[in-house]
Amino acid sequence: MGFTDAELSILIVDDEEMNRLNLQYRQVNTSTDVLAFPMLEGECGDIVPDLLGDVVISAPTARGMSQLHHSSLPRVLDLLLVHGILHLLGYDHEHSEEEACRMEEKTLELLRMLGHAQERFDWYLKGSD
Repeated sequence: MGFTDAELSILIVDDEEMNRLNLQYRQVNTSTDVLAFPMLEGECGDIVPDLLGDVVISAPTARGMSQLHHSSLPRVLDLLLVHGILHLLGYDHEHSEEEACRMEEKTLELLRMLGHAQERFDWYLKGSD
């Protein structure tokens, strides 16, 4: 994706911390599965071009997703990490249906590169927000 020497931070948190971050940065008073904090956006986005940003994943939510959908926790964590990284790179499924489709295609491509079969994620991609 053009960032072979780039860095990102990954933080795994509980739902309480995820709720706090979601409220503080998005003004949404609930926990969520993954948040992304891109460093490439805004007027200072070019200061450190190899620093992509931060991906925050809720461990309890990921575990719940894995149990609900009979999917392994590592598989769900890969999915959430890919989703977060794509947000760091400017993908935004909430912007338009076209962008949502583009993000879904890239998600599947990256998950296949990680060795996952597409059908393992049908529950997420078809029911994604």
